[in-house]
Amino acid sequence: MKMSLLETLLRDISFFLNFSSSENINSEPVQKYYQGAEEILKVLKPIILNATFDSEITSDEVLSKAFEELGVSVEELLQQFERWQPLSSKAYFVLQVESLISEIRNSCLDIFRVLKSSHQHLPYELSSASLELHLQKIKHVGYEQTSSVIKEAKRDQVGNFGPSSEILLRIAESLSLNSNMEILIEAVALEKLKENTAQAKKVAEVECIDQLIALITHMHHCLFLIKQSQTCSSIPIPLDFICPLSLELMTDPVIVASGQTYERAFIKKWFDLGLTVCPKTRQTLVHTFLIPNYTTKALIVNWCESNNVKLPDLVESTLNQVYPPCATKVKKLVEDLKSTSNNVKLPDLVESTLNQVYPPRATKVKKLVEDLKSTSNNVKLPEFVESTLNQVYPPSATKVKKLVEDLKSTSTYTQRVATAQLRLLAKQNRDNQIIIANCGAISLLVDLLHSPDTKTQENAVTALLNLSNIDNNKKAIVDANAIEPLIHVLQTGSPVAKENSAATLFSLSIFEINKARIGRSGAIRPLVDLLGNGTPRGKKDAAAALFNLSLFHENKAQIVQADAVRYLVKLLDPAAGMIDKAVAVLASLATTSEGRTAIGQEGGIPLLVEVVELGSARGKANATAALLQLCTNSSRFCIMVLQEGAVPPLVALSQSGTPRAKEKVYTASAGFPLFSKSPPFFNSENLYISLIKLLVLTGTGTSELLPKALLQAQALLSYFQRHYRIF
Repeated sequence: MKMSLLETLLRDISFFLNFSSSENINSEPVQKYYQGAEEILKVLKPIILNATFDSEITSDEVLSKAFEELGVSVEELLQQFERWQPLSSKAYFVLQVESLISEIRNSCLDIFRVLKSSHQHLPYELSSASLELHLQKIKHVGYEQTSSVIKEAKRDQVGNFGPSSEILLRIAESLSLNSNMEILIEAVALEKLKENTAQAKKVAEVECIDQLIALITHMHHCLFLIKQSQTCSSIPIPLDFICPLSLELMTDPVIVASGQTYERAFIKKWFDLGLTVCPKTRQTLVHTFLIPNYTTKALIVNWCESNNVKLPDLVESTLNQVYPPCATKVKKLVEDLKSTSNNVKLPDLVESTLNQVYPPRATKVKKLVEDLKSTSNNVKLPEFVESTLNQVYPPSATKVKKLVEDLKSTSTYTQRVATAQLRLLAKQNRDNQIIIANCGAISLLVDLLHSPDTKTQENAVTALLNLSNIDNNKKAIVDANAIEPLIHVLQTGSPVAKENSAATLFSLSIFEINKARIGRSGAIRPLVDLLGNGTPRGKKDAAAALFNLSLFHENKAQIVQADAVRYLVKLLDPAAGMIDKAVAVLASLATTSEGRTAIGQEGGIPLLVEVVELGSARGKANATAALLQLCTNSSRFCIMVLQEGAVPPLVALSQSGTPRAKEKVYTASAGFPLFSKSPPFFNSENLYISLIKLLVLTGTGTSELLPKALLQAQALLSYFQRHYRIF
C-alpha cells in the first residue's frame, strides 16, 4: 500500500471533521447526516493514523484494497458536503450521502474485521480488544434509511398505486420539508439539477431526478389536501383566493412578473432566499417587483362577507404561516381528523383522499365518481369534480404511453380520443406536462396538426399549447419542426384551433431565436389575418404573438406590410376591449419609419392621444412612447400631435399620483396658472421647472407601470419645449 494513499485519506478525514464550523451544514437534514458521518470517521481516524506507521499493515493487499475503496468514498462524501448550498435539493443530497455513508461504514467494518483476524504483530492501539470496541461503536452509529423509503415511494409511482400519505409525510419529515414553501423550493432545486444533469448527458441520473420531481409533486398535492380539509369553514375557499405558497386565504395579494398572485409576506420571503423563478409556473422572473392585486383583494373581502368567513388577521396569519408546523404536526393533524370522523362527517372525496392519497387503481377512481353521481339525484355532478380527481390522482407513465401509442393508430376515433385526453392531462399540472413530453408525444402531436379530422387537429394544437408552458418542451416542440404545421392550422383550422395555434406561437416566441424562425416561416400574415378577422379571443392571441415577434427588428417591416396597423388602430376602440394589447404593438412598430408612416396614414394619432388621456397605466406608457417616436422623427407628425391637443393629457398624466402627492404638487406650483385657452397653452416660463418638480413628487406611490409613463411624458414634453416653445 502506498503511504500517500493513507496520508490522503487521513487528510480528507481531517478536512471533513473541520467542516463542522461551516454555516452551510447547520440546516436539516444536512446536519443530521454530517453528525452520523463524523461519528464514524472519528472512530476511524486513530486507526488510520496508527496504520500509516506500520509497514506490515501497509503491505497487506486486502487491507490496501479496502483502504483504497474507503478513500474514494470519503473523498466523494467530502465533495457532497462542500457542494451543498441552502437551495440545493435535499432529496438528491440524501440519496447520494446515505449511499456513501453506508459504503464508508461497511468499509470500516471490513477493515476492523481483517485487522482483528490478522496474525500480524499489531501495535497496542490495534489490539483485538481495541478493534472490537471500535467495531461495536461503528455498528451502533445511527443509520438513516430515508433513501430506502424514497425508493419505495418511487416504485409505488410506477404501478397503479401511488405512495401513501404516510410514506409521503415520513419522507417530508426525514428531509425537513416542513412547509409547502420548502416543498416548492425542493421542486425548483430538482428542476435546476435536472437541467444541469441533462446538459452533461447523464441519462440515468435525469430519469432518477424526474422520479424525484414526481414524488415531490405528490407531496405538494398531499399537503394541499390536508390544508383544504383543515379549514374551519364548511365552505371551500375558491382556488384563486389561496396563495400557492402558503396554501391559505390571502390577506395581502400581490402580482409578480409572471402574472401569478401570492401573499406578500410569502413571496417576499421566497425572493429574500434568492429565488428568482415563479413558484407556480417555474418561469424565470424578469424582475421581483410586487404589484398589489386590489381586484383579488376586493373579491376576497366580498367573498368573506358573503359567506360569513372571518378574514385572517394579517400579522397573526403571517407569523403562523411563515414558520409552519413540522411534518410530525401535520401527521398528527391527519390522525386527529380520522379520530374525529365519528362526530364530524367529512366529505366523501376528502375522506377518501386522506385515506388513500396517491393514486388508487383506475377502477376505484371510476367507482368513486359513480358513487358521487348516484348521490346527486337532481343535481348534475359538476364537471370540475372529475377534473379534480384527475389532478389528485395523476396518470402513471404507463397510461400516458398507452395514449401516445393511440396517437399512431389509423383509427380517426382513437386518435381523437387520445388527443383529447392528452390535451386535458397537459392542462392540469406541470408534472403531467413532463410525463407526456418524456413519453414521446410531442412529435406525434405535431404530425396530427395536419389531420383531416377537425377535432383531432384542435385537440393536438391545444395539447401542444399546454405542453409549451415548460421551457424544455418549447425547445422540443420547435425541434419537432412544429412551426410550419402550426401556421397550417392558423390558416385552415377551426376558430378554436386558430386561437390556440396563435397562442402556441406566442409561447414559442418567448425565446429570441424562435422569433426570427417564426417570422421567416411565414407566420406573420396569417397572424395579421386572425387579428383582423378572428374571434375576440383569436384577436387577443394574435396581438400577443405579433407583439413578441415585433421585438425582433426584422419582423417589424413584415408586420407593417401585412397591414397590421390598420387593424391595430381599429382595435383602439374601447368596445373591442383590446386597447392595451393593440397600443403595445403600435409602440413597438413606431420605432420603424414604415410603422410611423402607417400609424399616421391610418389615423392612429388622435386615438393614441385619447389613450394618453383615458387609458390604463400600461396603455398610457405605450401610447406616450409611440407619440414620442412619431414626434421626434417627423415634424409633420409632431404638429399633428399638438393639434390633437396632446399636451394637456400629457401634463395630466404627469400629475397622476397619490392624493398626498397631488396636494404637494398644488402647493409647489401655487401661483402658476398651468393652462390657457389658446396657444401656446401655457403662459409661465417657469412651468417646465414646476413640471420637473411635479414629476419627482408624483413618481412615488404609483403603480408599476406609471413611472414608465411619466418618463415618456417627460421626454415628449421636453421635446415640445425645445422645438416648439409651447411653454
